[in-house]
Amino acid sequence: MPPPEQVTLQRVVDLADLDLRAFLEGEIRAGGLTASEGRELLMETLPGWAAPYENASATVAADLYDQKRYASGVDLVVPYAPALAPPAEPARWGILASWALAPVVDETDWSAAFQKIVGGAHRTIADAHRNTTMGNAVADRGARGWKRVGRGSKTCDFCKMLIHRGDVYDSISVQFKSHDHCRCAAETEFESIEALEFSELGGSARKRVQTDADRARVREWLRWERDANPDF
Repeated sequence: MPPPEQVTLQRVVDLADLDLRAFLEGEIRAGGLTASEGRELLMETLPGWAAPYENASATVAADLYDQKRYASGVDLVVPYAPALAPPAEPARWGILASWALAPVVDETDWSAAFQKIVGGAHRTIADAHRNTTMGNAVADRGARGWKRVGRGSKTCDFCKMLIHRGDVYDSISVQFKSHDHCRCAAETEFESIEALEFSELGGSARKRVQTDADRARVREWLRWERDANPDF
């Protein structure tokens, strides 16, 4: 069963990929634009097109982080409000358009250029999800850090190698090694309740009282998990 972080990331980037491909085919190829005209159009429209997808990517990551935190019980010991990762700089999209369309000399080159554009956009939108999880996993006292997760046979050899290392990172300086069209995600490792209570209370553990609201949040999380993963 794929991790929910990977499932939610894939849902967002799949929608973005389809939307962007339709735009490229309909506005650039079918529109008969030259490489120069296509570049100008993309530099003008990509930042605005990407913004809702980046925001959605970061938002679903933060919502999932919050749900998993409640389900783990960590929030009963250390309250924490997840923050969204900032979007990419607008210049990122201009650089992507120039790089992808530079080799285009006639319409036979569009397919390769479009693949580069979609791959670069996919990576940037996915990074909003990863960076949200990573940033919160480092800032949150209830978390040990984050680790890389993928999706079985759909994961490339490079990513499998990184996943199999099983490293858990707790430093903001550690970057997520990804590539265009990469579907790997960051997953938070939360502290154990016992260790967290012992640390927070100066070495004296206390008994946790689970409220109806806490139980309701756990049930909500389990319903979401079943919807996202039919095999759950």
